[in-house]
Amino acid sequence: MKTAQINEIFDSIQGEGPYIGYRQLFIRFCGCNINCAYCDTEFKTGSNYTTEELLKKIKTFDLESIHSISLTGGEPLVHFEFLKEFLPRINKKIYLETNGTMEHALEEIIENIDIISMDFKIDSSSKIGDIFMRHEDFIKTARKYEKEIFAKIVFDEKIQDFEINESIRLAEKYKVPLILQPRMEGNNIAVSTEFIEKTMKKFTARYLDTRLIGQVHKFFNIR
Repeated sequence: MKTAQINEIFDSIQGEGPYIGYRQLFIRFCGCNINCAYCDTEFKTGSNYTTEELLKKIKTFDLESIHSISLTGGEPLVHFEFLKEFLPRINKKIYLETNGTMEHALEEIIENIDIISMDFKIDSSSKIGDIFMRHEDFIKTARKYEKEIFAKIVFDEKIQDFEINESIRLAEKYKVPLILQPRMEGNNIAVSTEFIEKTMKKFTARYLDTRLIGQVHKFFNIR
């Protein structure tokens, strides 16, 4: 039986993207395949769970009152072998939060995924290089299986025009909604209002399916 290291399991609201405000059960997996400069999430330590142990744990929550189960991290797809055992036994919508770089792992579990919230990791804020080709491969996989997918872009005042251009190119090509998310420092927005407005106008001038949505759970001071 497979095991996975999990940092925490908790009941809260979704604070990012188009499903903002929906109540979810969050399963935060440890481990990630990349290291973003702005990451403020604790996912390096946790407890090991077998499939049976995790199923037993989530049944202690009021699953009837939640919209979906969010697989978050870290990067949940690091644990795709575990998820292949776990997800078919869940009778609830599955919402995958991912960095959008592990398309082969996605394909292994995609039949049990309902909503994909992926990040466009732009180098100006994440400091991991240009990975738009990996993002395109990931989106192709999601679209092949006709899954709902949207892309978040964490940005600050260092965002480059080529990053905007590449994000729009992929979004237009694959009909992916874009969510602009100003970078945060703790519970404070780290981007000026003027720059946020300027960036939003650059995107919407070329791609209307763009929304500006901050991390609302931080405004409420809840996780």
